[in-house]
Amino acid sequence: MRDRTAVLIGLVAGAVAGGVAGWLMLTDDGRRVRARLEPRLQDLAAQAMALSASAKRLQVAARDGARTARDVASRSATR
Repeated sequence: MRDRTAVLIGLVAGAVAGGVAGWLMLTDDGRRVRARLEPRLQDLAAQAMALSASAKRLQVAARDGARTARDVASRSATR
């Protein structure tokens, strides 16, 4: 029964998404909505890219910090 429910939900979600996409692409109202949303979506995408770059820098810094801590710990253990 769960498989049928998942398939039905997928079909409904796909139909809704297709209907929205068609409305956005094929109607004048949809084109106006797209024109208003596009700059905001571009800003959101730019912010997401900046956040991703920051996360990568943080990952590198954490890895370097962990490596330094291991080096210091191993040096102090050998003394």
